[in-house]
Amino acid sequence: MLKEVVLSLIYISDVSESGKETRKSRRFSQVRMDLTEPQANSFKDLISILTGEDYVAAEKIETKTV
Repeated sequence: MLKEVVLSLIYISDVSESGKETRKSRRFSQVRMDLTEPQANSFKDLISILTGEDYVAAEKIETKTV
């Protein structure tokens, strides 16, 4: 049984002199259980406009009850 869905948006916060990327994420809990990939991408685009951060990935994390 599905217990919770969390959407994690990942962005690159910094690039070192050697070219290594530092990635950070913002997590949004209490999202709809039936969240689809197009909806997650649309949400990612809207949050990107609000925060000014360029998100490179969106991960849907599902927690299930065993």
